[in-house]
Amino acid sequence: MGPKVQLQFERYGFYPAGGGRFCAEIQPVTALKPLHIGERGEITSRRAIGVVANLPRHIAQREVETVGKMLNWGSECFSVEESRNSAGPGNIVMIEIGSGEVTEIFSAFGQVGLSAEKVASVAARDARGYLVSRAAAGEHLTDQLLLPLALAGMGSFTAEKINMHALTNMTVISEFLPVRFEIREEDGFTCVKVAG
Repeated sequence: MGPKVQLQFERYGFYPAGGGRFCAEIQPVTALKPLHIGERGEITSRRAIGVVANLPRHIAQREVETVGKMLNWGSECFSVEESRNSAGPGNIVMIEIGSGEVTEIFSAFGQVGLSAEKVASVAARDARGYLVSRAAAGEHLTDQLLLPLALAGMGSFTAEKINMHALTNMTVISEFLPVRFEIREEDGFTCVKVAG
């Protein structure tokens, strides 16, 4: 869409302690270019990443193994990261699925009283729904794409599904910017078009 963005991760910040930090360097442009993403192409990469901060490694290991079982992935797709660079304890499991034009990430955060297997199953269930569709954007990426496309004045993409959050976002954006959103159901995905 034009801007060059460079991110530098500094530390994790899990609830309730917080304190996470990253720095972003953004080289702006005069105008955003429209983005058009059709059907998702062939899957080119897949990875399950378990991160634990100030917690035992086995939690993240159990999470990635659960993802592997649910998605039928081998151990070559697993990655575990341990960190002490966090104000408090916490963990996250992320599932990264790459294709020609997009990399989609599904995640779930650990919670007190929730097993590593249950945490992983939340992310894996979302990833499975995405893999069954032919959409470029998963349910939660959909509402995040709306504002940049509206600021560009046009664009389009395929979405796994349109949830209430995305519909609300469309309504709010339309109140502030002179754009309209068109939604068309196709077999295996939804087409979202932004027009000025």
